[in-house]
Amino acid sequence: MLERIFWFYGQLKKNAYPTAARYRERFEISMSTFKRDLAFLRDRLGAPIEYDRHRRGYFLTDASFELPPFWFNAHQLLFVLGLCRQMTRAVHPLPREILDFRRRVEALLAMHFGPRILQAVSFENVEWSRCDTHILETLVEAILKRRRLCILYHTGYSGKTARREVEPYRLHNYRGTWHLVAFCHYRNEPRIFMLSRMEEAHLLTDGFDRPRFDVAAFLDTAFGIYRGGSLQKAVLRFSPAIARIIRDQIWHQDQEMLLEPDGSLVLTVPVADLTEIRRHALQYGADVEVLEPEELRRQVREEAAQILARYF
Repeated sequence: MLERIFWFYGQLKKNAYPTAARYRERFEISMSTFKRDLAFLRDRLGAPIEYDRHRRGYFLTDASFELPPFWFNAHQLLFVLGLCRQMTRAVHPLPREILDFRRRVEALLAMHFGPRILQAVSFENVEWSRCDTHILETLVEAILKRRRLCILYHTGYSGKTARREVEPYRLHNYRGTWHLVAFCHYRNEPRIFMLSRMEEAHLLTDGFDRPRFDVAAFLDTAFGIYRGGSLQKAVLRFSPAIARIIRDQIWHQDQEMLLEPDGSLVLTVPVADLTEIRRHALQYGADVEVLEPEELRRQVREEAAQILARYF
């Protein structure tokens, strides 16, 4: 089928006005097969094809239309679909370009395996935040064109809203929520901004040549999404009851694990902020003990005492 599709598409791009008769004769197929192929091009791949009665052949109403430059196998398509669904779940409403792409992938899978295959892969996120479609599209444009942005940003903890001029480098999806990794000209340092807290985003005329810092290293340095503090190590000891679960988890690429004789597990991860690692420690309750740093021990101890006080 792909050979037929590419031949027909090539004729359309050359304005050769291919006919059903030529198509059927070349590939020795029936009229019903030609109609199915034509419907696939139109409905599944989105090709804007019309019939010209004067030339007695087909043509593209939009000459800029292009087929995908490469094709995936069924296994790859299935995971592409799952990733597409997972990464766009927080975007509302879904941009037309992404929606069209997802529909094409779904159509290719459904054509070969039936509609039930579309439910074969799924992703689930918890505590994810939605972002505005217009803001997301503005950020994508700024990154592609290497243009500065002016954003109106609401800080979650302080409750303050302020304008910031930033150089946008990367869209980063962390636990289902979209963030922007950028250089903030107000702070004069790298920053991570949550898209759901952006109230406005506007392109500026000023551009930039290259990132002012190593984006990958900035993201990979420490555990969690929070940045800003000095790098230190957080050391947690998990009880034997939970150690079997923790030992199969990857919290950070530079983590260290030590299995103790009694079955306990000591996990060491680099952190630049204690907020997120404190929350992780608390969620395991009495099955985890913070060993280092002392400030993290203090924070967990005080919060645990406040929790206990609520129940007495």
